[in-house]
Amino acid sequence: MKKIIFALIVLMFCSCRQGGDLTALREGDIVFIETKSFQSKFIKLGMMSIWSHCGIAVNTPEGVQIMEADTTVRILPIKRFIDRSIGGKYIIKRPSQQLTQPIDKDKWLGRWYDLKFSIDNEEVYCSELVWLIYKDQGIELCPPVRIDEHSMVRLPIMQRALEERGISPKQFAVAPCDLLRAL
Repeated sequence: MKKIIFALIVLMFCSCRQGGDLTALREGDIVFIETKSFQSKFIKLGMMSIWSHCGIAVNTPEGVQIMEADTTVRILPIKRFIDRSIGGKYIIKRPSQQLTQPIDKDKWLGRWYDLKFSIDNEEVYCSELVWLIYKDQGIELCPPVRIDEHSMVRLPIMQRALEERGISPKQFAVAPCDLLRAL
């Protein structure tokens, strides 16, 4: 157990690269943050990643903002999104395959957050939202991964958390770290 904890700490410090010019954001760019939410600690531990949440840059009449799946899918100013990150840390990734059409924001806005992390229903979680936006334009950023393929998900605390939410370790999902690794 000590080795696992040490490896997690090393990974978190190595993953703490902050960066990207927020003023250069373009529609389709993905912004990863480490949120302060209760479920964030389980996402970080289970996926061995400091980045527990992500959003996608969208063009609005007010300029580029971030669309995210929180309680519902919503759009908010970049600063407000980044301010929710621990220490203001973030990382921006621009997929090599760019979106060819504007994001259909109306298709997503108002959808409920998916607490069961299922990729086959009307509700969406943060990284699923980003993944589906690209998929709608024929771009698969990464393949969905079985939840139990993330090694730390096998820890008893993670098994209990999944069970309490009714999440099958055998189900497929797209975690923020899956997107990040693929980019």
